[in-house]
Amino acid sequence: MREFIRLQLKLKWGLNKNNNKASAIMTLVASLFAVAIALALVWTLSFVLKSSISVGAKRLSVLYLTVIMAGLTVAATGMQMKRLYRPADLLISARFPLSPFKLFLSQLILNYIDLLIYSAILLLPVMLVFGIAMGCMSALYCLGVLLGILLMPMVPFGLSIFIAVPAVYLTSYLEKHGIVRLVLFVLFLIGAFLLYYYILTVLAEFFIHRNWEEGTLEIWEALLAALDSYFNPAYYLGNAVFFENFLLGFGVYLGAGVLLIAGGVALARTVCNNFRKRALDGGEGMYERRTSIDGFHNARAIFRYSFREILRTKTYSYFYLGVAISTPVMVFFCNRLVTMVGEAQVGTGINFGASMLVVAIFMAMISSFAATVLSVEGRNFYITKMIPVSFRKQLLIKGALNIGVSAVALVISAAVIGALKFIDGTEIALLLLSQLLLAAGLVFNGINLNLANPNLKPKANGEAEEINIIYMLLIGLVIAAILGACSVLFPKIFANGKMFAYLTAIAVTTIYAAVNFVVFWFTAEERYRKTEI
Repeated sequence: MREFIRLQLKLKWGLNKNNNKASAIMTLVASLFAVAIALALVWTLSFVLKSSISVGAKRLSVLYLTVIMAGLTVAATGMQMKRLYRPADLLISARFPLSPFKLFLSQLILNYIDLLIYSAILLLPVMLVFGIAMGCMSALYCLGVLLGILLMPMVPFGLSIFIAVPAVYLTSYLEKHGIVRLVLFVLFLIGAFLLYYYILTVLAEFFIHRNWEEGTLEIWEALLAALDSYFNPAYYLGNAVFFENFLLGFGVYLGAGVLLIAGGVALARTVCNNFRKRALDGGEGMYERRTSIDGFHNARAIFRYSFREILRTKTYSYFYLGVAISTPVMVFFCNRLVTMVGEAQVGTGINFGASMLVVAIFMAMISSFAATVLSVEGRNFYITKMIPVSFRKQLLIKGALNIGVSAVALVISAAVIGALKFIDGTEIALLLLSQLLLAAGLVFNGINLNLANPNLKPKANGEAEEINIIYMLLIGLVIAAILGACSVLFPKIFANGKMFAYLTAIAVTTIYAAVNFVVFWFTAEERYRKTEI
């Protein structure tokens, strides 16, 4: 059992010489960037709340402990579902010289170790930045944070064992209802975005006006008071971290964690055994859905197949279609926030520039998935070389699908912006044209990039490498920043600045789209022919 645990930890956390170094570096850079943004938000929110509300460090820390605890509970639930009930290597692990109970126990231990690592990664930097912002850094505080890292995983781990049981039955039902699953994800994504937007708006309001409205203060005071109560497990963890009512906090949190884990293990063992027996009896294809596209014209068949490939692949259905569907809502709120901040810093008349910046960012997020048109095929790539359709035509059809998804999101977003009168009709037309050209340029740039770096070799979890998406996101964000800056600053600098801004947006996106399309047209066929698994 010890060797099994060691092997699994090495596969997940160990260094693999076969890993793509560029992928690892870009993933690290993207992760550090995301962490920097999160820590900046923690410091800013702590500073603002400390300046506006008479609140102690311990009470405010419960807010962050609650958020981290909720995140760890979600992560732990996913681990339980993946390792206990739907392990990808079930057919292999079932042949190991381990009893079913030892295998079950090993998976639980692995989940707890992973959760402990995530607890350290999340809690340590957040609490250190929080301590600096609140001015409560001391040797005793650092000792409390280390104790909190060790204690934190217990309650999320125990809760996750109970939550995973109904969750796995729910996901089993949703396996054959991809549209319902996608709708639920979109609703969750929009809800999370609205919460993030509200926090940013509150912070912007404070720094712009140097004060908050009375209603805002009351909301935050009520929230902090509600969280810092006996009903919240994070309250007891906060007591242990700050050594306030230490015995109560430490004892209750530790006791609750032990009871939850013990009860959850007793429940999960029976359910887990039933699931594994059904999976082994049902074979590998028990969750596969077989469909046919016979009878369609080859272009329509490839288009339909590509779209269904998106729906069948969770990563794409969630973060591609999900983002595309929710883009109009997020564009509306982002536009309001950017306009509010921009008018305070630059002045009025920046609506077109704000709209250009926001929409371009979301076009980059959606279109960047075109950089996986080959990667998504994985080990089935050889089939695309056998079908009686030219390579360039296959890529054009897949590119048209990506452009179409971006165009639908763009048109609806522009309609929302126009209906709320952020910009006039002429500017809406210019925005639509420039962003459609940008989307086309990003799509063909992504296809060209994927042809140069196919990444067809599957990873350990069976998915293709997605480093190309990160590259395309960076390219898209740079172009969005250029377009937004020109559209905001030109009207302030030049006499005919608006006209210069319009022409710059059209010129930049036209040249970008044209160059990438020309490269695609003259190189795609040969590059595709040379690509092998």
